[in-house]
Amino acid sequence: MAEKIYIRNASGGLEPLTERRFDTEELLQKLIGEHPELLAGDQMSPSDPRRWILIRREMPIEGWAVDHLLLDQDARPPLVEVKRGSNREIRRNIVGQMLDYAATAAGVWSGGGIRSAFEQDAASRDAGPLAELRKLLKPAYETEPDDEADFEDLVDEFWDRATTNLEANRLRLLFVADEIPIELERVVKFLNEQTRDNLEVLAVEVKQYPGRFGDALVSRVIGQVSEEHQRPSSVAGRKEAILERCTPSARKALLSLTDAAEAAGARVRWARIGVSISKRCSLWDTRVFVARFRWWSENDYLPLELFVHRQEYRPFPQDLRDVLQRWIDKFNHDDFAVEHTKSPNADEGWAVTESDFAANEKTITQRLVETLKEIDTL
Repeated sequence: MAEKIYIRNASGGLEPLTERRFDTEELLQKLIGEHPELLAGDQMSPSDPRRWILIRREMPIEGWAVDHLLLDQDARPPLVEVKRGSNREIRRNIVGQMLDYAATAAGVWSGGGIRSAFEQDAASRDAGPLAELRKLLKPAYETEPDDEADFEDLVDEFWDRATTNLEANRLRLLFVADEIPIELERVVKFLNEQTRDNLEVLAVEVKQYPGRFGDALVSRVIGQVSEEHQRPSSVAGRKEAILERCTPSARKALLSLTDAAEAAGARVRWARIGVSISKRCSLWDTRVFVARFRWWSENDYLPLELFVHRQEYRPFPQDLRDVLQRWIDKFNHDDFAVEHTKSPNADEGWAVTESDFAANEKTITQRLVETLKEIDTL
């Protein structure tokens, strides 16, 4: 029997609205693409409700396509698959398909590629990419950006975080249907309990109830974990959370380095997944990332990554590139620079373990300050 909800009219009477299933999956897909708020981000994280931008519908991935690729305000990508409850695939096949997408995403997508897809899709919908990002990002910051250039810095940092989340497989998988069968609900809850550190798996049930004056739409999220597993939203909370993950010696070293960077005119931003250090340069229209700390997993490993440039989006002017190359080259003969990284995004740099960073903080800080001063001279 179809479910009913009731609305109270102006005279105090109740009017029943009877649930009606979506006629096609395309109707539900289109609705989610136009109104991603139906994914009920407030139910996923009540203290810091998820907000979304649509990157693209039918996002290609290894010969297939994800129904929707979105990003939330923390640049964490939700992969969305939409089915009708009556579709037999929703009970079994869709789970394996979605896990395959998750396993493949980091190898075939990049932050720059997602950014380009978003800008192209927004243009095709006559939507302003920056306007959509401003709406998404504005509530996440305690103060307004000082000027348009500062806002563009926030946008660049947002896409940088998207790259980090992809590389770390920090994804959210969302199964959406007008009815979530018990078999899928059981699997979703099991997967989410096992994978919640990096991979969050949820189901969202969206029901429609046609009425005389329009349709009522009711969303329900299945599989979310308790608030204690949600990450802090404030800058102070993020800084505290990062420092808590460090050993005492690494915590002291990180605070010393970031203090020196700020004294040299750099901006230090504490995000959920790490710390970034950037600097303004007269040769470049946004801040230049010089160093970044981030975790790839929950283990005791604190990689210090020292970036040169992002070839996939816009190459730096040669003079600026030379300064950053000299910054990287300072570590060529250091035993503590344990890993030379080449990410899928063509970023170049060195990685330093947490213990080695603590032991060599003075050397690293001195080199960082020298580089920041060089950028000032350009």
